[in-house]
Amino acid sequence: MNLLVNALSATNHSGRQVIVGHLAQLLETAEPADRFVLLLHDGNRDIERALAEELGRAPGETLRMVAAPALTRRWFGRALYERLALPTLAARLVVDRCLSASGGWTPGLRCPQFTLALNPWALVPGGARTAFDRAKAALQRRTYRLAVLRSDGIGYGSEYMRTLYRANAGGRAERAGAIVYPALGAREAAALDAIRGSDLPRDPLGILCASLMAPHKNIETLIEALRLLHEDRCVPARLRLVGGWPDPAYRRAIERRAAESGVGEAVEIVGHLPREALRREYRTARVYALLSRSESFGIPSVEAQRAGTPVVAARECAAPEVCGDGGWYVAAGDAAGAADRLCRLLTDDAAWSALSAAAVRNAARFEYRLTSRPLIALLRAARPAGSDSGT
Repeated sequence: MNLLVNALSATNHSGRQVIVGHLAQLLETAEPADRFVLLLHDGNRDIERALAEELGRAPGETLRMVAAPALTRRWFGRALYERLALPTLAARLVVDRCLSASGGWTPGLRCPQFTLALNPWALVPGGARTAFDRAKAALQRRTYRLAVLRSDGIGYGSEYMRTLYRANAGGRAERAGAIVYPALGAREAAALDAIRGSDLPRDPLGILCASLMAPHKNIETLIEALRLLHEDRCVPARLRLVGGWPDPAYRRAIERRAAESGVGEAVEIVGHLPREALRREYRTARVYALLSRSESFGIPSVEAQRAGTPVVAARECAAPEVCGDGGWYVAAGDAAGAADRLCRLLTDDAAWSALSAAAVRNAARFEYRLTSRPLIALLRAARPAGSDSGT
């Protein structure tokens, strides 16, 4: 297998983590004749370092790094490069299959194509807010449809993502597919296990939401649930919002909502944290809560569970599939239902202990040594180079 891994779309922490996790398993299970090429740009070259850390060694000659132009840091630049230059690069490197993290399909590639379907943004109502976003979403929906119709295999980040992709393709099914969950690398899993067993005290009234705080994360409903906890249930809970805010206007709107709801002093916007500090947040929170309207998987929820923290999440997307018995679920807009479940976990020690134990058991399903197996099987089942790949 001579595999080109196109990581140009891995521009956030979750995307990088997925590439590192699956590629580490590909390298660990490589056969003697296997060769891999990793395509990066100057905005995600840290994948190279993270991969070496995950492996505990340098990848060696089995893996070659190739740098794409700086324009590929942006979505439009990536789209142009993949359409105009990637086929030539793949031919020059003599790869016999290509794996992309973009969820789409690239015209012109003459080798079997595989893709990881991880991003639901373009496929759910309300994701696109501006004219540019709506145009981008339309183009993404088209390339996702082509992925179903023409790619040689799709690794879906959840059953939820498979449902969205097939609906977008008019009910058509992919040629070959598998559920290929994101997960935790061995180092991260061990670090979370260690902090779970530490003597760090939990905040008995602490609610954590760790995510990229985009509008579809629906933080406003979480703010309303906090207000109901304070006013109707007399539970003075505290909410910590950890993660970046790509839309400054949305952050201002949430700050305004919290202040107007009377819970401004109980909401702390922490921003991005390094990994060690984030693990402490997972361990010291009483509950992890995210009422996102669109979540393809939700790595932070699994990280929280691994640290022993139960989850309250929205049922419309992948959360019930992913968090299993270690979470409680409500409709994304149901602030009262969320407040009820948060109240019980904050005040009922027996219920909390049972759900915490279930969360730890559930999170053990999500390690790359387990979840990468369907992807590796999908790639190895590819037709030989030179056969008709539908391009």
